[in-house]
Amino acid sequence: MINENKVAVMTRMAAYEAGDGKKNQTICSYFRGDYVGFQMLKTWIAVTVAFCIMCGIYLLFQMDSIMMDFYSIDLLALAKRFVFAYVILCAVYLIAAFIIAQRRYGLALRATVRFGKELEELDGDSEEEE
Repeated sequence: MINENKVAVMTRMAAYEAGDGKKNQTICSYFRGDYVGFQMLKTWIAVTVAFCIMCGIYLLFQMDSIMMDFYSIDLLALAKRFVFAYVILCAVYLIAAFIIAQRRYGLALRATVRFGKELEELDGDSEEEE
């Protein structure tokens, strides 16, 4: 006889596996620290590339004034300003990446554990029926 509760659980599990299950499996295949570190590394690379592009665009737009005042510009102060802006930008994005990666890993782990418990529950129910 068909157990409607088992069918509902199996349907929910199949939907999870087809949707978020694959993504959560890849996330949970890492250790928490490795996953968070990898996400922060990707963020740092993206921020560095974006900052270089923004600096290039700024320098292109200011080229006229830079060429006019080239010998009177304090290059050390300008470099300090760029480094300060880069450090602040990196810090903000790395903190955000850390928080988001921690949250994603926690949610994925929780969903994977819940899936495992449902799987054990189904396996335990089938052993009782036999």
